[in-house]
Amino acid sequence: MWSKETTALLHPNSSQLERRRQSCRQCTKSAGLVLLAVLVCSGVVVCMLHTSLNAANTNRHRLNSTAVGRFLHITDMHVDPGYKPGSTIYSQCHRYPPHTANSAATMSDGHKHTGRFGIPLAKCDSPIALINATSKYLQSNWADKLDFVIWTGDSGRHDGDPEQPRTFDQIIAGNNIAVHALQSVFGDSIPVVPNIGNNDISPHNELAAPGHKTARKTFEQLSHAWQNLVPKDQLRTFLYGGYFAKDVVDYDSPRAGESTGITALSLNTIYWYRANAKVGGCRAKDSPGLAQLAWIRYQMRRARARNRDLILLGHVLPNRDNYRPTCYHGYARTVTQVVPAPALRNASDESVIADESDMPVVHAQLFGHSNVDVWAFVGQEAKWISSLDPLGLGDQQNGSMGDNRLWWERQVDEETGRFGKMIRNIWEATSPDTTSPSDFYADERLWENMEDDPPVQFSASESSAEIVPISETTSNISAPQRLPSDFVETLLKEYKQVLVKGPESQQNLGVTTISPSIVPKYVPAFRIFHYLRKRPESSKQRWWQLPLGTLLDYDVYWADIARLNKLKQNPTKFFTKLYRFSDVYKLDDLSLDSYLKWAEKLLSSKSLRKKFRSLTYLGT
Repeated sequence: MWSKETTALLHPNSSQLERRRQSCRQCTKSAGLVLLAVLVCSGVVVCMLHTSLNAANTNRHRLNSTAVGRFLHITDMHVDPGYKPGSTIYSQCHRYPPHTANSAATMSDGHKHTGRFGIPLAKCDSPIALINATSKYLQSNWADKLDFVIWTGDSGRHDGDPEQPRTFDQIIAGNNIAVHALQSVFGDSIPVVPNIGNNDISPHNELAAPGHKTARKTFEQLSHAWQNLVPKDQLRTFLYGGYFAKDVVDYDSPRAGESTGITALSLNTIYWYRANAKVGGCRAKDSPGLAQLAWIRYQMRRARARNRDLILLGHVLPNRDNYRPTCYHGYARTVTQVVPAPALRNASDESVIADESDMPVVHAQLFGHSNVDVWAFVGQEAKWISSLDPLGLGDQQNGSMGDNRLWWERQVDEETGRFGKMIRNIWEATSPDTTSPSDFYADERLWENMEDDPPVQFSASESSAEIVPISETTSNISAPQRLPSDFVETLLKEYKQVLVKGPESQQNLGVTTISPSIVPKYVPAFRIFHYLRKRPESSKQRWWQLPLGTLLDYDVYWADIARLNKLKQNPTKFFTKLYRFSDVYKLDDLSLDSYLKWAEKLLSSKSLRKKFRSLTYLGT
């Protein structure tokens, strides 16, 4: 049975909805007070991080410009309706100690038993009280200030309690609760873009190829749980592969030739994930991972034709430890290329040619899963990414024919072959009831025998971390896993490799960012990003030369639940600002050039590296 809080969240009555509307109106009227609170809070953070107050005020003034838009990145809610305050950690926060029948006798023992809003640095998931508090805070402070929301998956609880095995119905219930929590804040007026995590499927990490009955069930049930969050014209694509595209914002008054808005691509990273033993790598022509790479290229070409920029979002961060080798290098090659714009067919079968700019269309790559606050480069392996045959396919599949394109890239660009058929019958289909895509499904009897990646050897200079092979057997138990103790040191080594290789290698780079999680693996947290939505009025103003859609800054908000659990009454302000990127690192924006400068600063300053380590784990 669910708690009263769960039922109220899923089924708000009319009086609750009216209170939400009144709260939103009061929030708008009291904008000055909210701004004052933010200023005071920011001042405290600035002092704590030893930054300049004047510089912080300058950054704040610029970011308050009407030229700047904002969006929320929230991830890894891991909703657990069975969480019990006062329960033991070793029971996954599901059962009280044997000597007591209720939580009252154990609440004072914060080190062994859990509090109302969860417990930091433990392997328990998020109680309903934490989800409600997060929703209430967003409604009071951000409901009328955001343009869109990025939600990168893992809303189901972990399957870490052998006495209460997780079911697929419970995963869907967790997604239902998360959807209602977000829609109660943002309604239908602010686009929310969902995503599949490795704990939104059952068993965790395991997702069969498109067409298999378990994959079909997963995508169908998630589409129902997410209600109208997947656009109708993308539903057929989602039901096939678990990925989709969604327009999230139109820019204010773009100049001639400039991009007109942002489209978000929600990726299914489980088809590239090493831990998914149900599919192979991105080598075989019927690989679901390769099909998704082809879909990304198709969407990049479509974005060029429509004159739009892209934000890519997924759950598992792309790197050589997380992805199968051919999938990682295929991903890096795809997202760092400048893809030529095609002629876009419209309803009257006429052609519309977009501006032939050399600007890449991918402005951001946002991920979750790791629960930390960090970023990484993608595409630094220059000799792999620039190769004409990085997937090792060779001439047997028309590897390259003099124009630097692979066989599957050519099929996408020219809309021929297998991927040309997929464009016409799936990716461009506007209804799930059109021509059956069964020709593109792998035979259910053969899905376990898909061709896997060939062995890949990296030299010492190319590899900063050992690639761990997939185990032949996978565990049925999932739980939040701590990152390796040398995680930050590994990142710093990768930053150094990028800088040592120089400008020629840096041309193939992209930047991926991981936002911290709501589940208190460390502490609950989320990011608010600021981006350039409108051209500044004067060419003398900062950011005049930046393309529209460029990320400018971000704020990290966190909840000190160890303190909040001790309060007898509901807290008036659940989240507070931990830091602002520009205040700490003294950079003007989040462009690739700024990240390269950031990497140089980190490698040259011991004190900055110490601060970077602390903020990676949210000060814990």
